[in-house]
Amino acid sequence: MSDTTRVRIDLSAPTMPFRRFWRSTGFSPAELLLEPEMRQTLAYVGGVPNRGIEYMRVHYMLDLVTASSFGQYDWSRLDAAIDVMLEHRIRPFFELMGNPSYIYSDFNDVGQAHHWRDFMSEMAERYRSRYGVEELRAWYFETWNEPDIWWKLGGETGFNNYYDACSEALKAVDPQLKLGGPGVARRTPPIFKSFLAHCDTGTNLFTGETGVRLDFISVHEKGARKHAEDLTPNSLSIIRPEMMAVDYIREHHPRFAGLPFVNDECDPQIGWHLYHTWHGMPYFAGLAAKIVDQHQRLMIDGEGVDYEVLSNDNGFVGHWGHRTHLTYFGKRPVRAAQAEHKTDIAALEARRAEPEPFDLVKKPALSVMELLGLLSDRRFDLGGQGLDPDRNGLGAIATALGGTDQPSGASVLLYNSVDRIWQSGESTVALDFSGLQPGAYALASFRIAHGKGDPFTVWEDLGAPDLPNAAELAAMRMAQEPALSIEHLQIGGAKAEHELKLVIPLPPLA
Repeated sequence: MSDTTRVRIDLSAPTMPFRRFWRSTGFSPAELLLEPEMRQTLAYVGGVPNRGIEYMRVHYMLDLVTASSFGQYDWSRLDAAIDVMLEHRIRPFFELMGNPSYIYSDFNDVGQAHHWRDFMSEMAERYRSRYGVEELRAWYFETWNEPDIWWKLGGETGFNNYYDACSEALKAVDPQLKLGGPGVARRTPPIFKSFLAHCDTGTNLFTGETGVRLDFISVHEKGARKHAEDLTPNSLSIIRPEMMAVDYIREHHPRFAGLPFVNDECDPQIGWHLYHTWHGMPYFAGLAAKIVDQHQRLMIDGEGVDYEVLSNDNGFVGHWGHRTHLTYFGKRPVRAAQAEHKTDIAALEARRAEPEPFDLVKKPALSVMELLGLLSDRRFDLGGQGLDPDRNGLGAIATALGGTDQPSGASVLLYNSVDRIWQSGESTVALDFSGLQPGAYALASFRIAHGKGDPFTVWEDLGAPDLPNAAELAAMRMAQEPALSIEHLQIGGAKAEHELKLVIPLPPLA
């Protein structure tokens, strides 16, 4: 694009609330929380500014509990896993998924459903006592992950019994604990419809009442199908099926239409274990920013959806091409996850007894979360300024810094991202700041682009070492942070404005 796009940010203009709905990530399996690779990963993730990643959604958490019989549980490993999360400023987006010592087999068995209710009640009471009620109220509790694929304990009726057990147990400990679901993978599948119908007009197994409480509704929608090739993610193909789910709820269960909506596996492509080089490149950062902006513009602003959480599965341990925040260098093989998984406690303890050395390097996937974390909770309206990111890829999010009555500055995220992996080019943007109060200012610019905040290119230039030495690691870590430039300004008199002209390559972030 040769023309300059002008974006005007008037600090004297009214602002509007801006919910940080993208503040979550996830991975599998939960046993990794007890291993040093994940503990080091959480040190990075939990350090994102302003709790820009506040929640972590982890599969098979309840597999860490072992059972000698119904009602006889060893919680020590799950205690340690949650301790690790909270120590790193990460809260559980707690999937009630897993099977202590695999003693549960069918929730159509009313006796097993009652045992599960007691198990859930013991868990909630344990963590209320351990961490405090206010902390527990800040968590989300969610159903078994993707029950349309992974639920094996009694079909749709068994799933509804399981949900009733979870609901009654959590409610008995504290009615303010949040529970929702069903986190399905296949666009409005039968179990999604039967679950909503049960919560709306079904009979609660434990109380006999009509309907069961539901605090949020969750789905999984991604931008490209599972494929070994580098398919181009289609960001709008995430929005469209999400709206199909919203429209279904509005039509068939209108009393749920105002519930918070969640996509807690909003990933560009299905399949964590498939290797796609662009996962390690600046392209991914621009795409992540665009997905956040699209949800704000198209679903929250455009459709009035109460969009509470947009999560991803970037929390895994993996290499450049995996869907991860960091790239891992070590001799221990990366575990394949998001497949048929069975927690092996003995193997876990053997690995913990003999840890292997490893190193981590930050990827643009984490850097973009850090930059998003610098945005505030009050945003400026940029509508009507010629931005058309869904067509040409150039978009912006602008938020106010300082007081709400008269902001002292602004934090602006610019992205250039089109739905074509290898497309290149550049755009010129002029940011016009007006309504500035007279005084001294510092203008800091962070950039992610080819050669800027781009350790993958450094790794390639080093010959792509599988186990880099200390000097090679240092070189990659020097390149892992967004490129920073600072300009000092003096705004005075009647000027009260400043223009910043930027050339934004494709794909980048600034």
